[in-house]
Amino acid sequence: MNPAKQHRKLHKLQSRAEECLTRGEAQKILKKAAKAQRKLEQGPSSENETESEVR
Repeated sequence: MNPAKQHRKLHKLQSRAEECLTRGEAQKILKKAAKAQRKLEQGPSSENETESEVR
């Protein structure tokens, strides 16, 4: 997980949120923002751990 990438993603989502016109759009954006924020709070993790959890 790359923190810089997640920060960029949050910035893009914030811009989209300011321009969205429908409630449905806003809910999708909020869901994606929550996911990006959760990834940032998790901190760095090994990709091997993630793969083993999926299997």
